[in-house]
Formats: sequence, C-alpha cells, structure tokens
Amino acid sequence: MEVFSVTKPGGTKEFEFAAFTRLLEEIGVDVANAPRVPEPGTHRRWLYVWRRKEEAEGFARELQLRTRDGSWQVHAFKAEEEQTSGPVAPLDIYEAHEDQVYRYFLAPTSRERVIRAFPHTKLYPVTISLQNRESMMQQFGDTWWDELCFIITGPSKEKILSLGGYRVILPGGEIGHVELPEIPSSL
Repeated sequence: MEVFSVTKPGGTKEFEFAAFTRLLEEIGVDVANAPRVPEPGTHRRWLYVWRRKEEAEGFARELQLRTRDGSWQVHAFKAEEEQTSGPVAPLDIYEAHEDQVYRYFLAPTSRERVIRAFPHTKLYPVTISLQNRESMMQQFGDTWWDELCFIITGPSKEKILSLGGYRVILPGGEIGHVELPEIPSSL
C-alpha cells in the first residue's frame, strides 16, 4: 500500500517541524497516536502519513502558505498493511521570563496528552528564579532540561519519550531543547 507524508528536502528543522505538528493538531489529528513513518533521509523524527495523496497535497499547500516556504513537498512511501502507529509530535513546554524569574508550562494540547496517558498526574506551571535555574543547570549539566520536564509533567523520562518526547519553546518561538525517542534503524 502507498501512503504519503509531507516533508522538505533533507528533512525539517525544529521550528519547521513545530509548524508541521501545530497544523496537524489544528486539523484534528491525534498526534499522540497516529499512522507514521520515519522522516526520509534523517531518521530524526516521525512524520504523519495520509492514505490519500490529495490530502497530503492540501496539507503541503497549507504549510507552504503558513511558513512562506515553497519547498514543502509530498513524499510517497511503500507501507505494510500494519504500519507503525504512535506519537508524531513531542510535548510542548513553553518558557516565559521577565526580570529574574522563569516560568515553564505545558501547551494545552500537551497537557491533555499527559493527562490522557497518566490520569492521576497533577500538572502545574513551574516558576524558577534565575539563581535557582542556574543552580539546576550546574547540578544537572546537560540533563537539566530532563529534570525540568520531570518537574513539570511528573512521569519519568521513559514515559515522556513514549508520548513522543518533549521540546522547550523559548520566547519568540525559538526551540531551546528537544528530546525525542530514538527511531529504530531497522525501519
């Protein structure tokens, strides 16, 4: 069976993939459990797939309009009847800061995904002073983002990876950090 996805030559950058997943959510795709294929040529992330080429072409046109980038294109894949399903988008954690205070919170759709998967989880925004943030960065080094994700969401890193991982979106829309599950090289 042939399926279709939308990508860019050489793969998408983090901010482009954020636009891709936002549009999927806007059109009602459950990004927590969707038909997917590895991004061609990169194996960095999963891409949502359509069974009808016309739907993928419409999605590509909308991405081209929204991003003002005409290089989005439809890519055809040969898929087994039982193709892989799972998360195609990471959880979104937003950072906001003013003065000496940083605030971190989950996007509403990400909150819903965590609560659906782990119903008894309590999710709260986190406020950290600049001094405490710097202390955490020193204490945890490169894994400080994982510690922050744990504080915000509650579930372990393995459980968060099972939901598609996470990305931290800084003020202005820049991606500050991304942690995605590995895609098996056998796919």
